[in-house]
Amino acid sequence: MATIAQLSTETLPHDVVSAVKALLPELRAAQSESDRLARPPTHIVERLREAGAYRLTIPKEYGGLQADMKTWMDTITEIGRGDAGVAWAVTLVASCNWAFSSFFPKHLVDEVFSEPNAALAGIFTGRVVNIRPVKGGIFIDKGTWFFNSGVYEATWDLLGVPMFDEAGEPAGPGIALVPMSDVKLLNDWNTSGIRGSGSTNVGVENLFIPNDRIVPLAPIAEGTQPRAYAGSLPRVAFMPLMASILTYPILGASLHMIETFMETLPRRDIKLTPYTKAAEAPVTHLQIGEATAKIEAARLLIEDGVREMDRWSQGADYMPMPLRARICRDTAFAERLMWEGVDLLASASGGSFSWLSNISNRLWQDVKVGTMHPLVSAPSNYELYGRMLAGIEPPLMLI
Repeated sequence: MATIAQLSTETLPHDVVSAVKALLPELRAAQSESDRLARPPTHIVERLREAGAYRLTIPKEYGGLQADMKTWMDTITEIGRGDAGVAWAVTLVASCNWAFSSFFPKHLVDEVFSEPNAALAGIFTGRVVNIRPVKGGIFIDKGTWFFNSGVYEATWDLLGVPMFDEAGEPAGPGIALVPMSDVKLLNDWNTSGIRGSGSTNVGVENLFIPNDRIVPLAPIAEGTQPRAYAGSLPRVAFMPLMASILTYPILGASLHMIETFMETLPRRDIKLTPYTKAAEAPVTHLQIGEATAKIEAARLLIEDGVREMDRWSQGADYMPMPLRARICRDTAFAERLMWEGVDLLASASGGSFSWLSNISNRLWQDVKVGTMHPLVSAPSNYELYGRMLAGIEPPLMLI
């Protein structure tokens, strides 16, 4: 009988999915190197680039795949089965490529994607920024942005900055396009999980950014920002997309956890019980049943949101707010279910799980760290959806 992990990773019709799936042995073999470097190894980046992973969401007219959300999900999930940290970097680059080609002026999109291997990373909120309005744009005296995932593979960065009106008064948050040559990588990504994402903090000093390289964030979230490119993908709702894409690496790691658990189960004993083999113990069967149910339920929730995003991307209307909030709620719940499933399998893995060399330990750390992103915070997303059902309108920036 096939396991859920096997059923979820059958050959898929899209070439990019098949191409990254073929890289699974290389991704797993390079895990220790990605952990040591705290970023994707160069040879892995090249192999993923050859497979088309970094062109997922670039419009076709620039040589990209302009993939739909289901292809995006399947591609990153397969990479996540090999290395969730590397998958995290790729999905964040894909999201920034999508956001840039969707919302920035076309002349900038033409400029950036004239480079064959152009890619964008980004972090839309600054942590410590000293920015002031000047004639024709803004000037960054000094700024720091935390957790800039995928930045080592990027040629440009999208950084969250304040915007100002003509009188120099604050006018809401914006996103600025900055060449990587003007961004300092602080090389401080030192975490217990998702290490291969290379999510280092970055800094910028003494830099002028013209106004035409800055777009407002609020209209993007609201669905009112003019679109630079007329393809179908750019019409996906911003916040549900940004939340959903964070689940794909974690789903891949969760499927890998099931696979590893089932492969090692025949060799595992179970101490201080009448059973000599863990595979014979009813408690193990119960744990497997519950853990796989949680992970499979999470996958179905994620896929349902992906289907909705793909469906709405084909029409002229922007996805309604209640549906956007529901997808974000389901995304957060799916993250919680995956963590609970992986944690349950970890608890059933015996004392050897504690070894840092145990791949299950690594997967457990990856899933836990991956579920800590604020966009997939369960309490915040539950509250947001609950407020809407109770008739209390939420701040538009959140959805």
